[in-house]
Amino acid sequence: MRMPMRILVIGLSNVGDAVLMSPVIGAVRAAYPQAELALVVGERARAVFARDPRITTLLSLDEAGKGRNRLKLLWWMWGYAPDLFIDVRQTLLPLVWKPWRAWRYARPVPKAITHMRDRHLWRLRAQVGRELPLPEGPPIWIAPEDDAAADRLLQHRGIQGARRVVILCPGARSHTKRWYGDRFAAVADRLIQELGVDILLTGEPDEAPIIDEVAGAMRRQAHSAVGSTTVPQLAALMRRAALVVTNDSASLHVASAVGTPTLALFGPTDPRKYGPTAPRSRAIHRRLFCAPCEQALCRFHHECMRFISIEDVVNAAKELLQPTADSRQHTAHSKQQTEEAPS
Repeated sequence: MRMPMRILVIGLSNVGDAVLMSPVIGAVRAAYPQAELALVVGERARAVFARDPRITTLLSLDEAGKGRNRLKLLWWMWGYAPDLFIDVRQTLLPLVWKPWRAWRYARPVPKAITHMRDRHLWRLRAQVGRELPLPEGPPIWIAPEDDAAADRLLQHRGIQGARRVVILCPGARSHTKRWYGDRFAAVADRLIQELGVDILLTGEPDEAPIIDEVAGAMRRQAHSAVGSTTVPQLAALMRRAALVVTNDSASLHVASAVGTPTLALFGPTDPRKYGPTAPRSRAIHRRLFCAPCEQALCRFHHECMRFISIEDVVNAAKELLQPTADSRQHTAHSKQQTEEAPS
C-alpha cells in the first residue's frame, strides 16, 4: 500500500471533545511523519491545535459549515485530494470524497467500547484499515514556551516548588454539570489545612464568576489563573500539579491527557463515556434513577450533584494525593474507577 502524502482529518467542535480526539492526531502523525496533515475542527477546538507543529493546515468547520463556505470547503477538499481521509465527526463528506469507500465510515462503533477517546481511536482503526500505535507522551502538543509560561504563572502567583499544587476547576459550560462553589471552597480549605497544599483555581474567562464565588467562600487563600492560559499552557500547568479536581469539563480531559491524578465530579453525564483516563483517577457520581440523563436541564432538584458531599471529595482527594510509591499497587485498579457517593 502506498504511503499517504496528504491526510485530511475532520475533527470535533468543543475543547473537551478536541482533547479526547487528540490521540488520533498523535497516532496519525507518528505513523505518517512525512505526510501533510490538514485538520478541520470547530472554532472553539482550534485553541487545542493552534500552534501544533504536527498539523500542516488548520481550518474552521464552523465557518465552512455556513452557506457558500460549505461549498468552499468541498471545493478545497476536492483540490487537496487527500490520500487518506479520517472523519472523527461522522459527516457526509466521505460520500463526496470516495463513495465506494464510504462503508468504512458508516460502520457503528461496538457498544462494548464506551469511552469517547476509545471510540475515536476505534474509528481511526476502522477508517485506516489497521492499528496505529499511540506515541509516548501527552497527546496535546506542549511547546517549550508553554512550559515556560506555566512556570512564570506559578512564580507570579507566589506558589513555591516545595509545596504540592492542587488545581480546582469549578466551571463547566453547562451549569447542570457544576458542583457547588461553597463546596469547592470547603474542599480547598480542608486540603490546605490538613495537607498543606497550594490551591490554584483555573477556568475560562467566562467562568470568572464561579471562580470568584469559590475564592470568596474560602477561609484561606487560593490563587487564581482564570482566563490566564491557552489550552497547551493549561496542560503544562496541570502537568506540574499533584492533583486536579474538576467537574465534567474540558479541564478534566486536559488533566487526563497529561497524566495528572484527576478527581472528576459527575452528575448528568456518564463517566463511562467521559470519565478521567489518567493512570490514577476517580470519578465520583451518584447512581440515581434519573442519572446520567445527558440533559442540559434538570427535571428535578439537581440531586445527582447535590448528593455528592464535601467528605466524599476530600477523602478521594486525599487518597489520590498519597505518595506515588504507596499508590502504585492500586494504579491498575483506580484507573477509570467510578465511586458511588454514599447516601
